[in-house]
Amino acid sequence: MRLPRLAVVALAAALALTGCATGPSTTPKADAGEGASGGGTDLVIYVGRNEDHVRPLVERFEEETGLSVDARYGSTGELATTILQEGDSSPADLFFTQDPAYIGAISEPGLLAPLPADIIDLVPEGISGAEDDWVGVTARRRVLAYDPATTPEAGLPGSVFELTDPAWSGRVGLAPTHSSFVSFVAAMVAIRGEDETLAWLEGIAANDPQIFDGNEEQLRAIAAGDLDVGLVNHYYVHRLLAEDPAFPVKNHSFDAGDPGDVLMPTTIGMLASTVHEEAALDFVRFLLSDESQRHFLDEVGEYPLVNGVGTPEGERPLDPSLISGMNLPVVAGNLDIATDLIARSGLI
Repeated sequence: MRLPRLAVVALAAALALTGCATGPSTTPKADAGEGASGGGTDLVIYVGRNEDHVRPLVERFEEETGLSVDARYGSTGELATTILQEGDSSPADLFFTQDPAYIGAISEPGLLAPLPADIIDLVPEGISGAEDDWVGVTARRRVLAYDPATTPEAGLPGSVFELTDPAWSGRVGLAPTHSSFVSFVAAMVAIRGEDETLAWLEGIAANDPQIFDGNEEQLRAIAAGDLDVGLVNHYYVHRLLAEDPAFPVKNHSFDAGDPGDVLMPTTIGMLASTVHEEAALDFVRFLLSDESQRHFLDEVGEYPLVNGVGTPEGERPLDPSLISGMNLPVVAGNLDIATDLIARSGLI
């Protein structure tokens, strides 16, 4: 029997404490004695994303609207746990996550409110909750990072399942406590089922992988010649190339339709307990504006989800069949299963 949802999310958050930090972590503090959003604040947002990526947009929103925003940054897992503990008393108006599985953990007990159609319709069909209570903001793809100077592209696998072959023993990096990996496993469960996903996890664990706290550490190890390939999200290469155009690591995509080729949207949902609904919805619309979407494309290297904004340089465009095939509402509900399977596999 699996653990209750709060225990699972707390476990996932605890596992991720060293690997899931998304910037300067400022775990939200309870505003004892204050109203839902605290005195003088027009909007409270729990942000499970890198502060450097989101803060400029929060400041721009404040400048454009005159509203005061209290953005509280932390890991997605930590913040999901906090919201589940706070329940209807949460001071948060919005929860902005870096992965889909954790928004599902908040949706399932009914802590999110439905979003209006004018917001849901801004993104491709299928990148929203089953009850329209969350919506995708941007997207990342899972890829295999490598250095073509040491690991020729011709020898890279077309399927993530090939990484359990003894030929890859000791050569694969992954971050099993990172929320992106947990959500990736949640997606694999949605595509191939629990038994096949557990068999893959156990095969990877038996193949002596190199374990890291996060994705960027894997890319730096590859660049240093200490690792051959790493399972990461695509945009880390773009971030490090922005710092150093000579950074030697590239992304390899698994074959279309392979469980290794999955879409990982960042998501946002409005708490059902919000007393600032209008401001909250305006912020969601702001994130889905062309201007904000281009910020995530140009500054972070993520896929915009609003049509016509663009595609990250060097990455293939989003395939509509990939989006529909992901069944993201199901992925969002698989956090407990994914956490359980990773633990059972021996990777953590």
